[in-house]
Amino acid sequence: TEIKHKWSDRGLADRLAMLPENLRQGALRKRQWIDKQFSVCGKLLLLELLTDYNSKSSLADLKYNEYHRPCFDCRPDFNIAHSGNIVICAMTDEGQIGIDIEQIKQLDFADFTDFFTGNEWHFINDHINKFHGFYNFWTKKEAVLKAIGSGFHTPLNSVDVSDEELIYDEITYQITPLNIHTDYKCHIASTAFPQNIEVREMNF
Repeated sequence: TEIKHKWSDRGLADRLAMLPENLRQGALRKRQWIDKQFSVCGKLLLLELLTDYNSKSSLADLKYNEYHRPCFDCRPDFNIAHSGNIVICAMTDEGQIGIDIEQIKQLDFADFTDFFTGNEWHFINDHINKFHGFYNFWTKKEAVLKAIGSGFHTPLNSVDVSDEELIYDEITYQITPLNIHTDYKCHIASTAFPQNIEVREMNF
């Protein structure tokens, strides 16, 4: 979903009413209006997918693992990401899944020297547009770490995402690009080797 404007107080309240109390309070603790809407939209996307999956899990069942990754005790597995003004949620009935999306912006590569392997830097520097190359690898790497479940608690340079698949801790992860928007890079990482990925845009 794309956040195109700031909701009115009534609009925010109406959307919050669709969430359990703890998630409402979590969103309201955000200081900036855009962060409140990121939080609410992510949970509404998750709610939509739970409904589509006819899942026995509900938003009230939402928990967090030791690395503060949101999850359920049972299926399905899901992951949420946001950047710029886009929020995205991925879900699967099998295996683990991670997703990342980043808006392409100029940045100083020197700040990220230790985050990539030498092999990854080779591909980034060889890309026709280095910023596109950077975000391509960044979203691949973060999607994998989120699928693993540890996020940034695992050193970023300990996983090499130069290929479409990688093995980490004896588990194979497949990495798939999603063409969400020309100004963004987005990737899904999954242990379930999805043959078909359905992408839908929702408006809240």
